[in-house]
Amino acid sequence: MARFLAPGWRSALLALLVFLVLPDFPSALRSVVPITETWILLATALAVCAALGWWNGGGAWLAVVAMILGWYAAMAPVGPGPGSYRSLVHGWTLLLGASFGLASLLTPGQRFLLRALSAVGIATVVAFTVAISTPDGVSSVRSVMKTEFSRRTEETVAIVNDMATSPVWRRAAERNPSLDSMVKANESDLRLIGERSARTVPALVALESLLALALAWAIYHRIASADLGPRLGALKEFRFNDQLVWGLAVGATIFFLPVFVDGKDAGLNLLVFFGALYLFRGVGVLSFMTRSKWAGTLLIVMTIFAPLMLGALALGVGVGDTWMDWRTRAQANT
Repeated sequence: MARFLAPGWRSALLALLVFLVLPDFPSALRSVVPITETWILLATALAVCAALGWWNGGGAWLAVVAMILGWYAAMAPVGPGPGSYRSLVHGWTLLLGASFGLASLLTPGQRFLLRALSAVGIATVVAFTVAISTPDGVSSVRSVMKTEFSRRTEETVAIVNDMATSPVWRRAAERNPSLDSMVKANESDLRLIGERSARTVPALVALESLLALALAWAIYHRIASADLGPRLGALKEFRFNDQLVWGLAVGATIFFLPVFVDGKDAGLNLLVFFGALYLFRGVGVLSFMTRSKWAGTLLIVMTIFAPLMLGALALGVGVGDTWMDWRTRAQANT
């Protein structure tokens, strides 16, 4: 028991809880996360890690148990019932697992992020190829996800409206009539979020997949004896190849220039995906820079009261780190 209360396990278990619970919690997040059944992604990724560990001389029992769990995940019900959404989820999950296994076999000993980005890239190319080779494939996928986001949004709106009709809420609304207006505004915002999320499904699925792979990688290396490669580093050390800035640049070019109007959604997805990577890199830089007590407190305050401002700051710092390399400069000056 003490092992699971160690600092490394505490952070892993907290991340596991957030990853498994929050996406399906009635909130705006349900209208953003493409696959709310995140345990399916995690189970498949963990099965692949365990199989790779067995291949590298690790324990067979862990591989057998993990692969049984992965098999169950591949057969588990998804969404309200059988349908296109379920097929999309299982198809992508199996494709991602196979791509991660292939990337790991082709790049043994490499860092996790290189493997994960390669896996997501391979899976995306294969999925896109299948979609464009199928009549109305791309539009069908978008329609399925739009319907799914709409279904989740309506469920969340119904929960919010039920709460707004409760005796406790009605008494509070009598004292403060603006609460009812807040509910109506929240309902409109939820529907708008669902509509916009349908346009960025490829980027959102890719980001969700990276999180699932990272969590599976971290958990595997805490329970297995055979290492698959370098373990995940601390957030303050997070960085990647600077050439990825071209993904952000290409996305911005396609999205903003009128000549590429037909590919606007493709540009938007590139912006969302690479923008999220650079935002996370910026958070790593800020975590490195705010080691003093007052700076850390300021960061917490901004997270609570000004998240959009903090996000913009982190994105700017992350992109700027491509040329400035803030952490190396700070270490050289100490």
